[in-house]
Amino acid sequence: MNTDNSFSSYRWVILALVVVCFCATFVTRFTWPPLITTVAPVLKLSMAQAGSYMSAFYIGYLVTQIPAGIIADKFGVRVVLAVSLMLEGVSTSSLAFTGNYEAGFVLRIIAGLGAGAVYASAARALVEWFPARERGRAFGLLMVAPSAGILISNFLAPTLNQMFGWQGAFMSVGTITFVAGVFVALFMRSNAPRENEKGSLTAGFTFIFQHKNLMLTCVAGFCLMWLQLAVATWANVYIKSIGFTVKEAGAVMMWYGVGGVLSPIVAGFLSDRLNNRRVIVLVSLALTIPLTLWFGYETSLTALYILSFSAAFASYLANPMLNVMVANYAGVQWAATASGIANFLYQIASLISPLVLGLVIDWTGNFSWVWWIMALGPAAGFIVMLNIKEEQT
Repeated sequence: MNTDNSFSSYRWVILALVVVCFCATFVTRFTWPPLITTVAPVLKLSMAQAGSYMSAFYIGYLVTQIPAGIIADKFGVRVVLAVSLMLEGVSTSSLAFTGNYEAGFVLRIIAGLGAGAVYASAARALVEWFPARERGRAFGLLMVAPSAGILISNFLAPTLNQMFGWQGAFMSVGTITFVAGVFVALFMRSNAPRENEKGSLTAGFTFIFQHKNLMLTCVAGFCLMWLQLAVATWANVYIKSIGFTVKEAGAVMMWYGVGGVLSPIVAGFLSDRLNNRRVIVLVSLALTIPLTLWFGYETSLTALYILSFSAAFASYLANPMLNVMVANYAGVQWAATASGIANFLYQIASLISPLVLGLVIDWTGNFSWVWWIMALGPAAGFIVMLNIKEEQT
């Protein structure tokens, strides 16, 4: 068990490493949405097929969530993180050479396999290196990565596309991710004994799946992810559909990224002071519902900038809180396994949400129902959170 003396200053190096790693996985997955309008005509993709490329990523992403958590708890996080990022980097770069829908779909699955191992390992590293009183801020900074990935990809993908074409964009992003894996291999360390090397896998699963509050927290995460992944996939296309350019749509989503970057940091520091993360999640979900609907009916570019920032700030308040709650329920012994299971359940929404909404767009020919379907996620999550009791730390 860790003591206060064991939490050395090297924990900030570990935090920086896992944030960069997690951010790299989001840059690879969200490089696709800004390039949909460029690549889809070249590969002759329908909007449902374009949306399925995000779903393909999450097929692979889901497969490795739980095994990666188990392996990280037993053998440590360094090798898991390094190999995962390298695999994701190679497969993303290879998208530059695809010439049809099927090949791209397979490569997106492979990229997802690499990305899927990252979060559980990152969560384990933070539980090892940070005391409970600092985990809110640590996970808050980690959860900057999803929004930072959206922000960076919405700036980087159009810029690289303009400079080098869409093939160059994928090659560049893949190379960055591969290099991140090299850095992990060189600098990642462990700060706790791997208590489960001789432990029972069945005991871990029994503990996790019988823990009511932990499982309800996972359901709330599913509801939140239903919205967040849908916005990240389809907001660019919606903004372009109401008359704005690809560059303007990217600028709107950059503001979404800024809101999502700042929000987890604020939530993390606030939660460590208040020690009541459940309330922060409830406030987040309650604000997200009307902001989502308002965004979907707004046609002013200036208003879209403001709403994208506000909606992201509101929704991403909840992300680090849900993850800290899961980690605290599990403890250091099952931190990676529980985080892998939780993220697996969260990401089922990521698998189906882009495809479902793509089908709705193809069916209706517009976005009239899309924002209401998105808002159902946080509405359901709010109801679930009312039934959760948080364990104080």
